[in-house]
Amino acid sequence: MRAAVLDASVFIAACSPAEIHQETARSMMESIPENRAFLVPVVFRIEVISGFSRRGESAEFLDTVDALITGPRFHACPLDAAVLHKSVEIARKARTRAYDAVYAALAILREADLLTLDAELRKRLAEAYPAVTFGP
Repeated sequence: MRAAVLDASVFIAACSPAEIHQETARSMMESIPENRAFLVPVVFRIEVISGFSRRGESAEFLDTVDALITGPRFHACPLDAAVLHKSVEIARKARTRAYDAVYAALAILREADLLTLDAELRKRLAEAYPAVTFGP
């Protein structure tokens, strides 16, 4: 089974009963066996905590989420020179947002599936980088 890069929006949706895509997000995450870590860029932690904080979640909830996403199921990958270079290339070629380019670069460099709910990102990457694979 291929590794999987988990987009922060999928994690947030999976944890949020009010999200219309919660079931899809949960299904995406559950498609990866529990003994396999999700690959995430180091900015994942910031994105997730920021996303929940902006929604007004409690300090206790944020602490729980932070403990979960810094645990063994999530492998935080550094934004090293290779990831940054590929991110810039992707942002230019596929015309993506900055963080989306980072997730896509990680997926391409690690030959991993990209788990994202972002239809626009899927379309842009499929056009510019047809070899990119997406999770369910």
